[in-house]
Amino acid sequence: MTLAPLRLIWIPVFLLGVGLRFFDLSEAPLHADEAVGAKITAERLEGRGYFFDPSHFHGPTLSWLASWSARLAGEKSFVDLDILTLRGVAALCGSLIVLLPLLLRRWMGEMGALVGGLLLATSPLLCFYSRVFIHEPLLAFFAAATLACLAWWMTSPSRLAAVCGGLTLGLMAATKETFAIAACSWLIGLLVSGTQKSLRQLGIAAAFSVVAFLAVLLAAYGNPLSFFSTYVGYATDPGHAKPLLYYWDLLIAPKHRPPQWWSEAGVAVLALAGAWTAWRGANPFLRLLAVSAGVQFVVYSAISYKTPWLMVISWMQVCLLAGVGVATMKNWRGLVLAGVVVFFQLEQTYAALFRFPNDARNPLVYSPTSSDIERLRDRLHALKKISPAFQEGRMAVLGNGYWPLPWYLRDTILTGYFETMPEDLETYAVVIAMPEMAEESGQRLAATHDAFFQGLRHEVPVTVFVRRDIRAEELVSQ
Repeated sequence: MTLAPLRLIWIPVFLLGVGLRFFDLSEAPLHADEAVGAKITAERLEGRGYFFDPSHFHGPTLSWLASWSARLAGEKSFVDLDILTLRGVAALCGSLIVLLPLLLRRWMGEMGALVGGLLLATSPLLCFYSRVFIHEPLLAFFAAATLACLAWWMTSPSRLAAVCGGLTLGLMAATKETFAIAACSWLIGLLVSGTQKSLRQLGIAAAFSVVAFLAVLLAAYGNPLSFFSTYVGYATDPGHAKPLLYYWDLLIAPKHRPPQWWSEAGVAVLALAGAWTAWRGANPFLRLLAVSAGVQFVVYSAISYKTPWLMVISWMQVCLLAGVGVATMKNWRGLVLAGVVVFFQLEQTYAALFRFPNDARNPLVYSPTSSDIERLRDRLHALKKISPAFQEGRMAVLGNGYWPLPWYLRDTILTGYFETMPEDLETYAVVIAMPEMAEESGQRLAATHDAFFQGLRHEVPVTVFVRRDIRAEELVSQ
């Protein structure tokens, strides 16, 4: 195939990636982490600014970009925020990643870049977490930009390439502290890649990159030392501890969760072929990709704290190598194999995004919010319309771990969040008790409220107590 028609194929490939990331974007319930990010974004919108907490919530770029997205949409507060406004930021960053191979054609070749773009566009992992308002889609986008700058510098070691690389690496650091794993893996990859750059060129590039990197940290955090303190004081949740082979099971080991088979092993096999090609052909950038992807996989597997989205950058690199692996099979068998892998990948992506977006049968789903929460929200909205007692009352949430409740309760009535029971608990219109508070609050409210049960997150039920005079108004309206 000649060059011009080959490049025209990029248009449907990119549009496919965009469609998979944007279509029906608001359908799945908001994840707890998304709700926390929305609250931080709202604080910017409402004029309370941004305050970095080294022990929680990562860096400022997510809420900063989301606040600009909200302002463009005319949203000014937590109540105004819309799911599409927030998730649109993540989906846009995830879509732009599809174009990364276009910038790497010098190293990947035209066919390798195109197949790599198609794999990025249709990857179940990348598509799924490009539709979630968390830090990883932004982190992966800035990582893609950093890789493009690295490739640029390795092609022509200009100071501008080094500065741009430092800026994009700084944006990664301003997004999430785990940037350090990717950065160190790229450094290791660069050192063992066989690049012909002199020590003087490496030193000049490092100096310009570090200055640009620190400039971004200064702009993002004020004092760069406050950012580095996160490596000392960040609080991890023991509930995220996973076994060593968690990522192997998640991405590669075949799983049958009726009616769907899950595995991205085909991409992994093609990536191994790409890595072999990189070493055999003495391609320093592809060697860097292969080494760094391997280092990232080993490091993330060794760390006990594991979530599916931590693999996004690593798997992005695997898709690039897989594209090269297909391109090295210079016959129809390679294209047939690529077609089979893409078809199975696309079939899984469709299932993950549109059939089981919030279902435990989807291995990419992690601590999902129950659809019950939307029914609770709708019930409270209905009460707000028909019950004067509810409109004039207050709501209490008892216990910890209640996210994403604040998102779904934000436009109902005045709501307080309590770790211990208020003395006047019986006067509250509605009380929502987390599991650890359910029994005690049930005893307190037995004479004044009726109890109902709802799901909050997977295997996390809540008890909803509705005051009896409000319950009577609700029954009359039905």
